[in-house]
Amino acid sequence: MDRQTAIRSTPLRDLLPVRSLNDLDWFVKESEIITGNPGREFVVAGAGHPTFLIHLDHVGYQIARVDRGEQAAAPVSATAPELVQHALGDALARGQLFTTALQ
Repeated sequence: MDRQTAIRSTPLRDLLPVRSLNDLDWFVKESEIITGNPGREFVVAGAGHPTFLIHLDHVGYQIARVDRGEQAAAPVSATAPELVQHALGDALARGQLFTTALQ
């Protein structure tokens, strides 16, 4: 099973909630330090469980939807204030943004 499918099929009770921008930054940085790979996957609880890969860079966030395969859009750049305009910002505000624990 690939990583993208794995996070979408993980039961909600086994996922870690992302409660703030500080949490989001921490989870991304934690993953990058431990795995050596850029970014971390996050899933939005709700219809379809959209999955995003978030990577931090010098201007803010690089956000790519990864659950659409070849139909996925190009990554979007967003600063912290711009994040509220994105589906991720909405999910974060509603308590619907989650990630998996690192093993």
